[in-house]
Amino acid sequence: MTPSRRKTTIVPLALLALAACSTTPLPNAYLDNAHRTYDQASSNGDVDRYASGELARARNALAQADNAWTAKRDQEETSHLAYLAQQDAQIAMNIAAKRAADARVETASAERERLRADIRTRQAQDAERNAQSAQRQAQSAQAQAQFAQTQAQDAQARAALEASRANRLQNELTTLQAKPTDHGIVVILQDVLFDVGHASLREGAQSRIDQLAAVLKNHPERRVLVQGYTDSTGTAALNMALSRARAEAVRLALIQRGVSSDRVDAHGYGEERPVATNATQSGRTQNRRVEVVFSDEHGQFASTP
Repeated sequence: MTPSRRKTTIVPLALLALAACSTTPLPNAYLDNAHRTYDQASSNGDVDRYASGELARARNALAQADNAWTAKRDQEETSHLAYLAQQDAQIAMNIAAKRAADARVETASAERERLRADIRTRQAQDAERNAQSAQRQAQSAQAQAQFAQTQAQDAQARAALEASRANRLQNELTTLQAKPTDHGIVVILQDVLFDVGHASLREGAQSRIDQLAAVLKNHPERRVLVQGYTDSTGTAALNMALSRARAEAVRLALIQRGVSSDRVDAHGYGEERPVATNATQSGRTQNRRVEVVFSDEHGQFASTP
């Protein structure tokens, strides 16, 4: 190839290279940074929620910068508008971050207040329950005190009633010439109530039996033990049978006058337990007797001699 033809070939290639450079936009660093900052801001949920107005201004500024670069290829105007768009995007992110932090603080404060309110409510409920418990305890103590007072009054009334009954019994037994012994209060019925050697009550014995029955009816808490005794005249077997028959006669007479049978027991002891000598008539008369032993107010008898 000749030098002239080589020059002809080089010139068109250079022209083509210049033409290609004239159709490719030159880069703008400010515009690229503005796009990156805006993309970062628009992808942030807090910005969309708390700084949408600021993000809109950044979007508008970025659109103006894009238009200045595309239409005019004006480096200075494009850089200025891109800088403003980047600043608006950064401001939007800063404002969003602050408002989100404020919202979190407000939420935390509200949660603290709610917790405090819950604590105050529980404390008030606890105080109310404690007050109710104290009131119930006071009412229970008052009821117990009233119950104790009632029991004391009842016990006092029972004691007064028992004392009154005891005094009344004492007066009634005094009429019957009863006497206290180590085995209880005893009414002695001498053998004048019976014919000699017999167990049938005489006609004149009825008043004494009536008195005994009246005392037992007036004091239903008492029981009696009717005990028959003889002197030593006759055989021991006959004396034992006679003493039993006489004790049983008195028992039946009391039952006939309305005294419950389970309140009267009868036993014969024959010539045992003499109260006087059997060597004299007077002593034998004292030994021939029927003793009516009264129980205590609980229906219990003291041990017999």
